[in-house]
Amino acid sequence: MLKQRIITAIVLALIVVGTILGLGSFYVSVLLAVTLFFSMLEMINMTVSKSPVVQWSVAFLAGALFFLSLPYMGILSIFFHSYIGLLMWLLILLFLFSYRFSGQWGMPAKLAVSLLSTVLFWICINGLYFLHAHFEQGAWMLMYMLTLVWVADIGAYFSGRKFGRHKLAPGISPGKTWEGVIGGLVLNSVWITLVFWVSGGWGMGYIQFLVLGLVTAALSVVGDLYESILKREAGLKDSGNTLPGHGGVLDRIDSVIAATPVFLSGLFIFGAV
Repeated sequence: MLKQRIITAIVLALIVVGTILGLGSFYVSVLLAVTLFFSMLEMINMTVSKSPVVQWSVAFLAGALFFLSLPYMGILSIFFHSYIGLLMWLLILLFLFSYRFSGQWGMPAKLAVSLLSTVLFWICINGLYFLHAHFEQGAWMLMYMLTLVWVADIGAYFSGRKFGRHKLAPGISPGKTWEGVIGGLVLNSVWITLVFWVSGGWGMGYIQFLVLGLVTAALSVVGDLYESILKREAGLKDSGNTLPGHGGVLDRIDSVIAATPVFLSGLFIFGAV
């Protein structure tokens, strides 16, 4: 299992990093469309339908609409997308405090969650493409945003195992602790400082760069917890089995879905766009 997990991780890293840093925005859009397709497949399966026909139809439609909408996704569109996404994730954060497992969501609730998730995916995927295509150093900025999530996960894993005592959200994801979150943010502080020293902050001052990175990393945890709710209500351990040893695509990008509008909103707020 560990060997399979490592092989999958290496292959994924080569595909993702190679596409982002080595290829043009068109190829990045293809990668994002594929990611959106599998995310929609898994989300529909967890919420409204187990029918492959329904899942593939909705997923294909979402991917096609993403390609068709790209010419219309300018700065103004992404501006509103990002702030709407930020607001939605803040509201989801508030919802987490009141969430109680039921396992009995009716179809209206499942439909509402599927529509909400679709909007969140849409905002994320378009934001990722904009980040890569709009900025002169967009490929590196996109990679940096992704590393904020990865570094937070690494720091949370090791600090949680070593120091974890206080559960972050025991009713949603029992393995997560406050000590883990703090460890992830501490490690990210070091990483953010190193990236600022190398990049110059892409037009932002150090404090702005640090705040943006830490807030992005902190709120990315909400994306992880949101997906955990979907899995718990669906009675699933993983969102899917697309990635051997890792579960589904959503299991790998849930934090990124939340991080993207937060990061882009910060770029707008700090005048980096």
